Amino acid sequence: MARDESSLTVPLVVEEKQRLGHKLEDVETTYSDSTAGTTSSFKTVFHGLNALSGVGILSIPYALSSGGWLSLILLFVISIAAFYSGLLIQRCMDVDSNIRTYPDIGERAFGRKGRLLVSVVMYAELYLVAAGFLILEGDNLQSLFPNMGIEVAGV
Repeated sequence: MARDESSLTVPLVVEEKQRLGHKLEDVETTYSDSTAGTTSSFKTVFHGLNALSGVGILSIPYALSSGGWLSLILLFVISIAAFYSGLLIQRCMDVDSNIRTYPDIGERAFGRKGRLLVSVVMYAELYLVAAGFLILEGDNLQSLFPNMGIEVAGV
């Protein structure tokens, strides 16, 4: 089977005998300022919403096909729970106008320890998500550049 050189599976960095430089020389990029400033507010909002919801929306069909009917039921249950949580947060903010953050809600409900617990959980979640993205990016870079290696402090 012949190798499709336009495929996404072709590594970006290849061995000397497999150079793709001749293809890169054929490509010319041009930039035109004629389209600068021609977007509307509606288009800007639309593209912003697409960027925020794109990956999640696109992954739902695969997740449902992998998980079956139970995953569809769980999707609706979790959606209802998230909606109800939003209503409870709104009620908390309506009761006290000084409540502006999740730690404020934790302090109002459980005192100083509640504020500390909510803050720790929030910051741990942010840290772990960032670490997860770094791991995923490392896996992607390893797939794109299979012949490259990085050594840090001799490791």
